[in-house]
Amino acid sequence: MVDTSSVLKSVRERIAELARLAEAGDAEAAKKLAAELTREIESALEEKPAAAPKRSAPKAPRDDVVKCPRCTLRSFTFQKGTVREMEDGSGGFEARFHCTSCGHEDWRGIG
Repeated sequence: MVDTSSVLKSVRERIAELARLAEAGDAEAAKKLAAELTREIESALEEKPAAAPKRSAPKAPRDDVVKCPRCTLRSFTFQKGTVREMEDGSGGFEARFHCTSCGHEDWRGIG
């Protein structure tokens, strides 16, 4: 994988050189350098950065029974098979909980 900052510094220096060639009226050298820069930029754009490995979803929360936020009894129970990625895009996971006492259901962050 190519270091992007070094490529950008090189391109910046060569653009400055291209501007000097254009001011001096050396059209042939300027065209050649512009073509080289275009190829280098296209090559850099084609390279995709390595994607970070995706965290696997936990099978269950640490505590599968917690205090219910509605009735305050310790009967808010994890529902197996309901783990999903959080909707807020934070990269965390949440699971569906159901209170066996009052029937309240809600998604709760886990992990």
